[in-house]
Amino acid sequence: MEALLSPSDARKASLKAAEKAIKYLRSKFLEEEETVIVDRHERDVSRKIDLDVEDIIIKTLKEEGFKGSIVTEERGVIGEGPPYAIIDPLDGSLNFSIGSPYFAVSIAISEGNTFEDVIAGALCPSFGHPCYSAEPGKVFAGAMEMKPLSPENVFIYYGEPEDEQLEFFKRAYEKLGRVKVRTPGAIALDLLNLARGKVLAVADVRNKLRNIDIASAYLMIRELGLPVLERVHSFPADRIDVIGDILFARDEETLKKLLEAYSETLAGKRGWPN
Repeated sequence: MEALLSPSDARKASLKAAEKAIKYLRSKFLEEEETVIVDRHERDVSRKIDLDVEDIIIKTLKEEGFKGSIVTEERGVIGEGPPYAIIDPLDGSLNFSIGSPYFAVSIAISEGNTFEDVIAGALCPSFGHPCYSAEPGKVFAGAMEMKPLSPENVFIYYGEPEDEQLEFFKRAYEKLGRVKVRTPGAIALDLLNLARGKVLAVADVRNKLRNIDIASAYLMIRELGLPVLERVHSFPADRIDVIGDILFARDEETLKKLLEAYSETLAGKRGWPN
């Protein structure tokens, strides 16, 4: 195995790939033929646009000098690592398909087999934002280092209409002070907005989230010093895996409130926190 790109070079490679991918997505937005389903999986579907964007990312990463394993949304694991490039070519694929402009391209690069080993990444939102990227100690919004923005008391929540999940939502909603609630439909972009300082908390308790959905946003949250539960650091980076529920918040006190709501409603069913 050849030497891993430096964190700075890995960030630039992931950023170049994400920039090309989001440019293509923007050019194809609202073109109906791009949303045709070409494959069905146990938990999801693949659309023409997903595969096309994934091809752009893989090709660009290789052109930028990445050598290793590529863990992809649509094709599984390509090649051997480490390092590992963890790719979600279109976070918010359903939003894209129905014409909702809330989606993103997510790429993270890890030098080992867990999230703790992630050293670089890029996340490019659909419209209106620059592309964001990160390496150890630095998070960029475009070419500038990212700084926290004025916060909003928004709780982003994903859950199914099951008793325990609804009970978690009600308890979290009360503990957080009856904040505004949104379910936008692109978890990487939601977590980016948490990292930017705009969102109070993000929870997905459907027990079906995958590691590729959050890898690049996790890096940005980690490097900006937001609290991260210990279990998240051990999420796998070398394969596609269901990581289950996630709880993120912009400060320790808010995260504690989410954990309290979770412990009171879902901990017994999910087996965490201890």
